[in-house]
Amino acid sequence: MVPFMMLALALVWQVLLIGITSMYASHGAAEAARQASVTPDDMERIDEEARKRVREPWDAEDVLTTEILERDGTRFARVSLAMPVFLPGTTGPWQISGEAKVVTEVPPRGLPEPETSDEPERVDP
Repeated sequence: MVPFMMLALALVWQVLLIGITSMYASHGAAEAARQASVTPDDMERIDEEARKRVREPWDAEDVLTTEILERDGTRFARVSLAMPVFLPGTTGPWQISGEAKVVTEVPPRGLPEPETSDEPERVDP
């Protein structure tokens, strides 16, 4: 009976690690998106801010990656973390990613300014 209990405990622990990794990926992506809205061209600063929201050992250089993606004209911040296998700090071949939409406050260099209209938006009843 003891080996089955140990196996069950190991599985529960691994699920807990998956949940913590997912939470850190989500928090890091939200922080990266916030920073990307203010400093869209400073990828080093975006990565630094994302790492501030993630605890050790999940914030290591070989564990956490930050990138800014563009899909359908919308920018997203993606933070990917290497999934720990049984112990934090031991990484497996899987990645867990979190994404957050970048609300553009300052347009990135090289992209045209968004067109704005002075006319009020018409709302149909």
